[in-house]
Amino acid sequence: MTMKKIALPLLIAHLSLLIVTCATVATGPDDLDIAIRDTSDYLNDNIPKGNKIVILNIQSDYANLSDYIIDELIANAVNDKVFSVVDRAQLETLRMELNFQLSGEVSDDSALSIGRFLGAQTIVSGTISEIGDRYRMRIRALNVETAQVQGQYNRNIAVSKTMTALMRGGRSQNASYGTANARDSRTSVNASGQTSASGTAQTRTTPTRTVYRIGDTGPAGGLVFYDKGNNIGGWRYMEAAPVDLGPSPFIAGSPPDSLPRNLKELWDRTEGEGGRGIGKGKYNSEYLMEIAQARGGFNWAVRLCDNYELNGFDDWFLPSRDELNFVYGNLYLQGLGNFRQEQYWSSSTWTDTWGSYRAWYINFNDGQHDNPNPNQQRRCRPVRQF
Repeated sequence: MTMKKIALPLLIAHLSLLIVTCATVATGPDDLDIAIRDTSDYLNDNIPKGNKIVILNIQSDYANLSDYIIDELIANAVNDKVFSVVDRAQLETLRMELNFQLSGEVSDDSALSIGRFLGAQTIVSGTISEIGDRYRMRIRALNVETAQVQGQYNRNIAVSKTMTALMRGGRSQNASYGTANARDSRTSVNASGQTSASGTAQTRTTPTRTVYRIGDTGPAGGLVFYDKGNNIGGWRYMEAAPVDLGPSPFIAGSPPDSLPRNLKELWDRTEGEGGRGIGKGKYNSEYLMEIAQARGGFNWAVRLCDNYELNGFDDWFLPSRDELNFVYGNLYLQGLGNFRQEQYWSSSTWTDTWGSYRAWYINFNDGQHDNPNPNQQRRCRPVRQF
């Protein structure tokens, strides 16, 4: 056998190995994907298991790059199943409503407000910025209730093919929400309702909005008792009707634990932490009204509130426990609203350790909460959002 005959198979084998090696390198994860995976692992270790999180925004000069990082972090969270994550479609709907970019700057206060509105325990946000020939990615997790930092992950990233492709569309003009320090568009609202801007944005006029204080008369003629500071969800304030309704039962007749299965499921949606918070009273009342309509609960507290109308406004409902607590603190304790030193129903429920169904009320005599049998008679005070 000649040397040429021996060398040819060896050359073919070497080239095949070289092609396979190059293909492996070309299709392997690049530095950006590795950094995102490492970030997800860090979040899994530092955010309490079972939390609901919002991966809100990644501030950068490139919207496509920010979107890619957000999508990958959401996908990792869904697949890892360590905590639940707000769906990107829901986040996009909120983004359009509030007119902010996922690649723009969002202040901590605004981020926490968004987290509370979405019912999340943790907000995840970050930045990715150019440092010489590399990029620095910083990801931070904030506790929605305490505003404490649960963790921060920093990582330098080499410019990869993926990053180059994502940045090919050029730099984006980032809008901002809830901050006066955005890079490209810094805005402020003056007393006349005009929005002044510097940077790339131009001055524009916005409609003047009425600002309400606690205790003011609301648009329906009630008393303002709550201001959440933003219009997320289409409302900012809550007002309480000027008069009591009832006394009436929370639910009358047979006990709630005797409800058919489909009605029990509605009742359960008003229970626990999910049914007690600010913004929950309206939804609780909708569920309870379905039960009332099925059971003929014409004198139930939720029905009285639902039927209430004042000055042409008929969107009143029975407040949740936390909403009623603000009524107690911001109106009753200030001598406003003509309340009595009696017990008032909320729309929040609870099931005790024996499986008995209960309904929360607040005693306006001392501010204490209790959850007695829902057949008992108590007063109620309708509230509404605006």
